[in-house]
Formats: sequence, C-alpha cells, structure tokens
Amino acid sequence: MHNIQGHAQSLPRMSGMFIRNDLVASPEEAKQKQQKVWGQAQYQSISNNLAKAGMTVLIPQIAVNYIDANHQTFYYPTKRFQATDTASASEQAQLGYALQSAKDNNLGVYLPLQLSETAWFQALYNHFDSKENQAFLKESATFSIQIADEMMQLYESSYGAQIKGFYLPFEVDNANLYEGKALDRWIEDYLQPVTTHLRKLLPKGRIVTSPLLYTNLKQPSESELSQWNTMWQNVFFRTELDTLMPQDGAGWESASADQLGAWYRSMADMITTSNADRKLQERSATIELWNNPESYSMSGSNTMDITRLEKNMQAVEPYVQRHISFSAHSLMPMSQDFLAGQANNEAYYQAYTESQRIGYVPTKLVQKPKVTYDVQNQNNIEFHVTRVGDETGYVLYRTIAGKRIKIKEMNAEKEQTTFTFTDNQVLPHASVRYELMAFDAYGNRSLPYTCELSLPATIADGISDFSKKITKVNAQALSTGLPVQTLTFAEQSEGFAYEGNTVVATRLTEHRPYAPWTEKREDYTVQEQIYTDAEGFAHLRLDLGKIQKIQAIGMSFVQDRNASIRIPATIQYEVDGHAYATAEQPSMPQIDFTKPVVGENTYQAGEYWYWGFPRMSTQGRIVDIKIRLEYNVFLFMRELLVL
Repeated sequence: MHNIQGHAQSLPRMSGMFIRNDLVASPEEAKQKQQKVWGQAQYQSISNNLAKAGMTVLIPQIAVNYIDANHQTFYYPTKRFQATDTASASEQAQLGYALQSAKDNNLGVYLPLQLSETAWFQALYNHFDSKENQAFLKESATFSIQIADEMMQLYESSYGAQIKGFYLPFEVDNANLYEGKALDRWIEDYLQPVTTHLRKLLPKGRIVTSPLLYTNLKQPSESELSQWNTMWQNVFFRTELDTLMPQDGAGWESASADQLGAWYRSMADMITTSNADRKLQERSATIELWNNPESYSMSGSNTMDITRLEKNMQAVEPYVQRHISFSAHSLMPMSQDFLAGQANNEAYYQAYTESQRIGYVPTKLVQKPKVTYDVQNQNNIEFHVTRVGDETGYVLYRTIAGKRIKIKEMNAEKEQTTFTFTDNQVLPHASVRYELMAFDAYGNRSLPYTCELSLPATIADGISDFSKKITKVNAQALSTGLPVQTLTFAEQSEGFAYEGNTVVATRLTEHRPYAPWTEKREDYTVQEQIYTDAEGFAHLRLDLGKIQKIQAIGMSFVQDRNASIRIPATIQYEVDGHAYATAEQPSMPQIDFTKPVVGENTYQAGEYWYWGFPRMSTQGRIVDIKIRLEYNVFLFMRELLVL
C-alpha cells in the first residue's frame, strides 16, 4: 500500500476509551468458546497501547452485572453481596486488573456502577410508570450507593491517584423521559440520592453519564433540541451529575458528521446556562460536555474507519472538552484468543496513531479485489473474493432500476486469503449491477470490481430456512427483497375463533419470553439495508405448498424505540394475487394476553404484531406480504404465523 496523497490539518484526539469488562470470558465460557480468560497481561497491554496513543483515561464500564436478586456477576471481590454473587474468581479480578494497569501506565479511571440492562430498559420504556419500575429505581439507587462505598473501601488506598470519578452506566435516550413523570422519577428516585452520595465520597471527582443520542440521520428540529436540552438542564439543576457524554448516535449507528454539529452546539449552550444556574445556587459551576464517538457497530462485527471517526469528532470538537470512545475492544490490539477482540484491531490502531502522528488521515492506494461469481442452487448470487493486499474488508453494492444500496460489508481477517459474499435478496428477471470494493482501516477504497447480469426466472430470490420445524405452518419462506436470514414460526394457537364478523383470540401464539435484542442478538435477524420494490414495499412471499384454507395471517417485529430499529408502517397481505388484509402500525400501548383480544393488531412487550383478519376465510397457496417501512433502518422480525 502506497501513500499517494496527504495534507496537514489538525485532528481531534481521543482522551481515552471504555473497556466492557462483562465481555471477559469466565473459565467455563472460555473453555466452551476456546477463548482465554483475560488476566493482568491483557489489561496491561490495552492500557499501554492507550498511553502510547496519547490517551489518559480508561473507563471500565460495569462493576456489577445485575440480572436479578439471585444472579449477580461482580467484577471486583465483593464481601457485602457474596451470597448472591455468581462470578468466578477471574471475573472478580477484572476491576483490580484495570486499576493496576491504569496505575502502571499513568491513566485515570472512572469507577463504574452496576448494570441491569434488561430491567433498566424495560423500566425506561415503561416511563417508570408502574410500581415495580419505581421500586426498581429506588432499589438501584440503594445498590449503587452500596457498591460505590465498597469499591472505594477496596481501592482508594492503593489507587486514589487513578480514581477520577464515577461512571453511571444506566443509559437513557432522547425519546423516553419526556412523558408523564418519567424524568422526575428518574431524578428523584435514582439520580439525586446516588449523585449526592458520590459527591460526598469523592468531592473533586467527576460524575459522568453517557446517554444514547439518536439523530435519525437528519437535522434536529427546534422541538427535539429543546426537549433534550431542557431535560439535561433539569438534571444538572437538581443533581450532582456534572459530565454529559452522548454515545451511540454520536458514533457508529445513527449519526454522521452532518447532523452532530447542531446537537452539540445546542448542548454546549445548555451547559453554559446550567453552569450559570449552579452559580446562582452557590454551587460549583464545573459541568462539562464530552463526546463518546462509538467506534464499532452495534452488531460488534466492524470497526469504524479512521476517516469517519475523525470527521465525527471534528464536527463536535468546538463544543466538547474531550472524546472518550466506546470501546477498547474495537481499537486496541489484542489476540483473537481473547473475547471480543475484533478482526483487524491492530490495523485500525496503527491507522489511528499514524494519523495522529502526521496530523491528517492519509489517502492510500488500496488494490482492486480479485472477484468471481456464480449462481448457487438457483437461489443466490455468490461472490468469491481473493485477498490481493493488506485490506481490512470488502463492501458490496447492488443497483436495480437505478437504485443503488450497500448490501454487504465484511471484515478481511489476516489469516484468511479467500472470502465469500452471498446476495440473497435478488429478484427473478431483474437486471442487476454489482460493485465490490476493498477498503483499509483509514477508510480508503479500491476501484470497484463490477459486473452486470440478468437474473434467471428460476432464481428463488431469498433464503429459505429449512432447519426450522414448520409443519404447523406448512410453509416455506422465500423472500423477495426482505433480507431475512431466518424466519421463526410460532406454534399454532388454541382459542382462535370468529364471532360473527369479529375475530376473538385468547392466545394468538405461544410466545417466547421477551429478551432485548442486545442480549439475545442471535434470536433476531439483523440487516443494515432493506431492499424495496418499485412501489416502495419490502416483499416477503410464502408458498404453502398447496391450496389451503387461510383464516388469518400475522407477523411480529421487535421495536426497540430508537432510530435504528423500527417496526413497519403498514403491512399488506395478498393471497394468490388478491388483496386479503391490511394491518396498520399498532397504536395500542399494551395488551393483556390473559384476557380476550379483539382487533387486527395485538402487542406483546417488546414485540408488535400485525394481524390480517378478514371477515371471511379464503383459500389459496401463495401469500404475498408487502411491508411498507417507516424508515430505511433495521427490521427485526420475530415470528410469522398463517392460520
């Protein structure tokens, strides 16, 4: 690879990184996954590389991973809570390893509190309305105070110079604290008692939070800015929290440099006002705005290229005091023997440090990839790529009827020399143009390999998941544009009946317990782009194998209430080419499945169902499901049922 262009400019610098210590394998997990448990050597290596890159901060993200009262994983050697601790000795050593490595490399550390991710987000999305959610907030405050006390008792004498403050890992977003009494409850039941106690524990330490900022890939409205800033001004006025560091949307998933400036400029003005408010209260006016440019994808599979990382930081640089990125496992070199090390960490680390050294992100020549393709089993277009240089990955674009979208991105691990891409969203008879490019850690791309082809009429346009037991549905799923890798079929229900022209159901499906996609990612289908047809629909087709009586069709989607995961706007069902039913986006907040359900759409916590209940049953074989998307974002389909 040759440096062919470059010009001097000032680059923002990262001040530090998070480390997600619950990604560390326990001995049992390590044995099962053939990965090694992190020890002091791994933390020393990470902290040393942080220091070499000019960084001065390490934030372990979690002190305790709290599942329930009987399942808690502690990352320090607790005494107070030993009765409910399920951690191994190696897990309990993690926070000590982090502090020692920080001391040896002259890094500051912000001590983390607990994380109960599942319970937290369920309570947040409920706006803390129920008594159970309010009790959770109060119990979390008590628990946070107790573990902060214990961590200081354990570590202050040895690591007092390293401990710069505390990190509150409970994440909020710019959507769920504006309604009802949600904000007041969060402040009064959690933030006030916790931050007041932390201020007494460490009077000069900072209390940091890193909320989720979803920009929806658009410029914010005045209303959006006002809601967000009013919320945080309220928090600063009523609590001891003093550091705001937006994440996620400020990094990989839902923002680009184009939108970030407006958000951060407005937040900086709010911080100035909040400091003035604190002066009037005769309090210390030390509130700061930091930035968390998340450097890896939500699926955990890709690291942000250095050009985009720097552009995002440049957009907010005039408004922030420092940049601390989540997370070290996406940028710091580490062996693949250790959990969560990314495929090309060393290349991205070298690209970041070189760019910092020379003052700009260099333009370099990336060699054009060597590619062949074929049609596999009359079902998919499969591309075969051979490594030609030191590229870190490949990206595949497809153009149909003038619409060009990115459909695949893949890391190129060092040990591999050949790679395979499969396009499983193809359409019969379509004329298609493909472009496949290699890229490096800086973000430079090669010239594209291109090909144009007309797809055969026999192509099965999509993945059929034949491993699922689908006898109760008697259907094989063939997608015509909706990029699902799996379709899960629910058990056919009891208690489904017509009463005149109305459908009444006491139980529509045998639901699995809801678990957030972040913890059960393998249960869901994740795809960055949704292909839509000329009418603007994502299109799914079911072949029932023979003409059958159809009483109802339903499918469920996960809605995680952020910019990246949205349920469809509407779904149109057709049977053998004839209109069958239309299901609008569910509007009801919740349905009690222990009571009869009447209507077209039903809801399960975390899931939205789209039911087609026609007034009369019909017969047919081919079911077409046309999905109109609200946003061109992730679509998480859970279950599909034909009754």
